[in-house]
Formats: sequence, C-alpha cells, structure tokens
Amino acid sequence: MSLTEKISAHVDASAQRIAQTLCDLLAFPSVVKVDPREAGPGERDCQRYLQQRLMALGMDTDLWDPDGPALYQKYQGRPGANKGRTFEGRPNLGGTLSGSGGGRSLMLTGHIDVVPPGPAEHWHSDPFVPEIRNEAVYGRGAVDMKGGVACMLMAVELLQDLNVQLAGDVVFTTVVDEEIGGMGSLAMVDRGFKADAGIMTEPTANRIAPICHGILWARIILDGIGGHAELTPNSWDSSGPVDAVMLCRQMLDGLDVLNRRWQTQPDKNHPLMDLPNQIIVTQLKVGEHPASIAGRAEIVIDVQYLPAEKDEMGLGGKVKQEIEAHVAKVCALDPYLAKHPARVEWILDADCAEIPADHPFVSAFQQGVSDAALSPQLAGFGAHSDIGLPSTLGQTPTVNFGPGDPALSHQPNEHVPIADLVACTKAIALTLVHWCGLAKEAGR
Repeated sequence: MSLTEKISAHVDASAQRIAQTLCDLLAFPSVVKVDPREAGPGERDCQRYLQQRLMALGMDTDLWDPDGPALYQKYQGRPGANKGRTFEGRPNLGGTLSGSGGGRSLMLTGHIDVVPPGPAEHWHSDPFVPEIRNEAVYGRGAVDMKGGVACMLMAVELLQDLNVQLAGDVVFTTVVDEEIGGMGSLAMVDRGFKADAGIMTEPTANRIAPICHGILWARIILDGIGGHAELTPNSWDSSGPVDAVMLCRQMLDGLDVLNRRWQTQPDKNHPLMDLPNQIIVTQLKVGEHPASIAGRAEIVIDVQYLPAEKDEMGLGGKVKQEIEAHVAKVCALDPYLAKHPARVEWILDADCAEIPADHPFVSAFQQGVSDAALSPQLAGFGAHSDIGLPSTLGQTPTVNFGPGDPALSHQPNEHVPIADLVACTKAIALTLVHWCGLAKEAGR
C-alpha cells in the first residue's frame, strides 16, 4: 500500500474523531462582539483548547492578546488596520511544528470567531450544543469556519498517527476579529507567522479558491426635513418637510442602476467568480415616529471589489471614489438633494488577494486534492476572507479551501456533512506531504 493510500485509509477510518473535534470547537461560544472592545464569551477558551491540542503534537505555541492601538498606529491606512480595536480576552494562537529540514513550509490558518446565532426559535437545537444528525455536524460556526479549523488540526494529528515526518515546517494559526474586519490576521502576520505557502480553511465546498473579494461597508446618510405626516406639506423651497423615505427610494433606485452597469463591466467580473461585483443594501434606518415625515434616512451597503481594483495602499480607495461619484450624480438629479447632498461615511475596507493559477503551490495543492478524489478545478471565493494579509504583508501566498457549503455561513441551523470534513482533512494531509516533502529517513 502506498503512502497516499495509507493516509487516505486512516483519514477515512477517523471520521468520528474529526467530527468530535469539530463538536469540541463548536461548544465554545466564541461570538464576535459588534463592539470590538469587548471579548466574546468563548474566544479565549476556544484558543486555549486548540493550544493544548497543538502542544500535544509537539508544536511550539504562542498565545497572545494583540495590542490593537499599537497595530493601528503602525499600519494606519493599510489593510487590516481598524481603529478602536482592543484584544483583551481575544487572543490569537500560533504554533510551529518543525520539519527535519530541506522542505518547504506550509501555514494552515483560520479564524475561531463566529457571528451571533440570531433568534433561538430559528434553530432546531441550541447553536452552542453541537449535534451530529443526518451524517452532519450542526452548530454555530460549523461552516464558518470551525469545520475548516478542525480539518487542518486533524490533518496534522493523523499524519503523526502514521509517523509521517515532514521535511518542511507546519505553521498553524487561528485568529480572532475576522468577522468584523480582519485585524486578528494583521496581528498574526505582524507577529512573524509566515510560510512558503498557506491554506485558509474558509468554506469553499472543498474547492481551491485562489481569489476572494475585497469588501467595503458604507453608510449613506440622507437628511430630509421632518414634519407632520398627515398635513399638507410646504413647498421644498421653504423650510417645510422633505420626506427622507422618498429620498431613500431615489437613492436605492440609483444604486440599482450602478449594479446593472457592473453586471457587464469587465473590471467588475472575474472568470472564477460566479457573480459580478455587487452593491448590496444590508441595513435601512428611516424615520423617527409613526405620525411624522421622516427627517433622516441611513442606507448601509456592502460593496465588493476585485484584487485588480486595489489602490496604491492595497485597499478599495478607487471603488470608494466610484461610489461617491455615483451618489453625487444621483443627488444632482433631485432639486432638494442637489442643495443638500447625501453623505457617504466609510465603515470598513477589508482587502483581497489573488494567487496566480500557475503558482507552484496551487499546482501542488491540486495534486493533493486530486489524490483525495476531489475536483482540482479552481473556483472563486465570493465573500471576503483574510487571505490578503498573509499573501501580501506576510509574503505567504495563501488560498482558500475548506469544507461545507459557503451559502450556509451565518444561517440558522448551520451544518457541515461529515463526508466534507473527511475529504478536506484528507486533501490537506496529502498536500502537506506533497508540498513539505518527507524527512529523508521516512522514505516513501
């Protein structure tokens, strides 16, 4: 039996161990807080659990609370540098398993923060009491992305079971803060964790995704003039009421126009992405009282951009200017907004990256994925992930690859099939062998 066959058979036989590891991780309610100065209730405990697992593998580990203000001062204006972050009780974790020498290193990385579960009645079971049913693991974070973290941990553990000694180093990192901006990954890269290549185990349905979107969040503020909703309004030429609901409708229509243009605009499309870049309205806040004409409207948008659109700082500055110019055009068409234009406040800019399809690691990874009986065809990751920071600042070319249907991320009853977990673990284990190489005494 070849080594590939031995690894495959051992991973298949370890399906329940892999599923149980994921259950262990899901039991920690490592919820990211909207206020980035607050620690989620289970972030530190989850990282400590992982640290113990890494230490049992013989890894040198580093568990630390990043210094948010110092990072912001050092990297202000660069990807991942978000003002107001503090990390007390929100530690990052890193570990290194040294190889025998002479091989290439590989970093396995992911985040352990999860979004809130939402209303309890939308779940069939407690989101933080993981369940295995219908050959799948259920719980908040099963897909995004503790399933991937469990797989990358188990890939290393199962290779050790077989006494497979690698020539190159294995670097393992799990970060916080991904769900609200990515400063945890910035702290990880700043700490010095890097490798010759990397796998970020975000959910991709076990397809190699060497590209992700950048994301901009913005608030468009429209100031009308409040008044009594049931009385005849004065003319707009006076100080009479101006309905912010109507202004909001006009702005939403204007955003739809830009979305339609982007559908066929070449620089808003990529052959690996299923959809063109989009402006997605995610929140609306309009009005103050049921009997009052709305005096203000706020539209929160989520905007995608591609790596080719990045500005000189590696962020979405060019796309910000494009959005602002379009908002100004919409305002210019309205007699009131022409005099009282909307304001655009930028909330977040999360960067993106693309690893060339002909990069040596992509080829090696495709071989490992093929050996695991998965498709080596490349795909795009339509959402944002943290691959930009290790790839650019950390000089660790990193691709997305992980178990589960990404569309289930952030949904109630989030779940991942055990078969997906096994296949992902197998692909990572085989890629570690392909990329890092075997210690000379191990042979093949």
